[in-house]
Amino acid sequence: MRSFFKKAVLVLLLLLTQVAWLPGTALGQSYAQQVWDQLQNHYTTISELGGEYALQNYVMGSIYTGEDDLWTFYFDEGTEYIISAACDNDCTDIDVKILNEDGEVVQEDTKDDDQPIVAFTPKVSASYEVEVKMYKCSEEPCYFGFGIFRR
Repeated sequence: MRSFFKKAVLVLLLLLTQVAWLPGTALGQSYAQQVWDQLQNHYTTISELGGEYALQNYVMGSIYTGEDDLWTFYFDEGTEYIISAACDNDCTDIDVKILNEDGEVVQEDTKDDDQPIVAFTPKVSASYEVEVKMYKCSEEPCYFGFGIFRR
């Protein structure tokens, strides 16, 4: 009987853990879906600008107000790139900067909005950093994503 009781308590604890875990996961997936939907809209808009752009990279994450996230990518000289970012519905201001190997800003979108788009054509083939900074997020953390498109 004691063994049965221990097993029943263990199963109950496991079930409670799973139930407590699910809402956070579902909520995170909901925010991620918001970002994904916005980026899909950006892709459609970019395609309508003229020319065929191909998705090179896609990044998704979460970030708190005042924080930034840096990602390093290799960009080819003379190739046209568009970096398009978006964030979930709790975010109202996110910015994107492209930095060269010396940390200098090559291009940026620092407007007070939640859909930054940066276009640039590197003069030199090299690694560049894509910096995403969260300025306004009402329910933290905010989820964000960006796509790198090339033509």
